Amino acid sequence: MDVSNTTHGADAPVTFSQQTFLQQTYGHLIGAVVAFIGLEYVLYVSGIAAFLTPLMTSNWLIVIGGFMLLGFITRYFTQRASSPGMQYLEMAVTIVLQAVIFIPLLYFAVRFTDGSVLSSAAMVTLAIFGVMSAIVAYSGKDFSFMGPFLAVIGVAALIAIVGSVLFSVTLGFYFAVGMAVFAAAVVLYETSKVAHNYGPGQHIAAATGLFASVALLFYYVLSAFISRD
Repeated sequence: MDVSNTTHGADAPVTFSQQTFLQQTYGHLIGAVVAFIGLEYVLYVSGIAAFLTPLMTSNWLIVIGGFMLLGFITRYFTQRASSPGMQYLEMAVTIVLQAVIFIPLLYFAVRFTDGSVLSSAAMVTLAIFGVMSAIVAYSGKDFSFMGPFLAVIGVAALIAIVGSVLFSVTLGFYFAVGMAVFAAAVVLYETSKVAHNYGPGQHIAAATGLFASVALLFYYVLSAFISRD
């Protein structure tokens, strides 16, 4: 069924197939996840992960700063109109940066926990993503109003994380769970944007935003599993 939507920055409405747009978006999301897994595998097999982990864990402010920078970069990518080629480049940059940020956490999960931790975290992440997607699909509501609230919570969480590093305070399991809840809200927000805010030709950017939100959710779900153990 054809619906009317507008491309960001365009003055006139452009008619396009919402169903095709969603298929393209989620197809690219799956591709991004596969690329992320493949890149992580290469980083670990090549020994790059083993080399970078001590450097990154010796100063968690590097990781925190990386998360903050990555958030700004992803928002910039997904909020501007660009050509398909540029959108693919932006997606690739996001995948590479996410893979690097994940190195210490995944290295610890692989080396110091049993294999069920990774699989359990992945299954929980997939389940939460499914629930958030169902809420958007069946409610039909636009959750874009959550943007400012999520920004404030994100800044507060960042301050708490920086403070914990500076004062050597362990935030622990409950903080990770709280951040996982926050990340679930981000997934809801990004999924709503896919349904209500993106226009034709922006399926790659939409998939990039979704991928970043799912990666954030997986990071804190995995952190919660590790903290619990």
